[in-house]
Amino acid sequence: MLKTWKLLALAALVGFGSGLGGVFVGTMLTRSDAHRDTLDAAVHRELDLTPEQDQRLEAIEAGYALRKGALDAELRAAARDIAAAVAEDHAQSERLSQAIDRFHNAMGQTQRDAIAHVFEMRAVLNADQQARFDMIVREELLRGVDEE
Repeated sequence: MLKTWKLLALAALVGFGSGLGGVFVGTMLTRSDAHRDTLDAAVHRELDLTPEQDQRLEAIEAGYALRKGALDAELRAAARDIAAAVAEDHAQSERLSQAIDRFHNAMGQTQRDAIAHVFEMRAVLNADQQARFDMIVREELLRGVDEE
């Protein structure tokens, strides 16, 4: 009986650790979200927007925030599935592969939506603003990346 409790405690500990690991990996992979907030702030701060542009961009940002929230929830759910598969299967398994694929699909969609959001914002700007916007986007995308 005592051995069973030790095994259950160990399984719970492994499951908890795996869950934390999944959250950490998900957080690291979605770290570019901070750049998204920086980009939106820079657009409002640096591009001398008209009131109409500001209003249109706010609507675009609100729509993106809703889509992003749904994708973040999917990433968290996929990370939980990965943690459960690791904790319960103790080896590579079909369930683990499916959970990893789910996570990768959600991450890919997150990246596609972020890029679509950038181009949606760009379309609201005039030519001069677009030139500055392109520089801001480039700077944000390269932040922390070594250029050669």
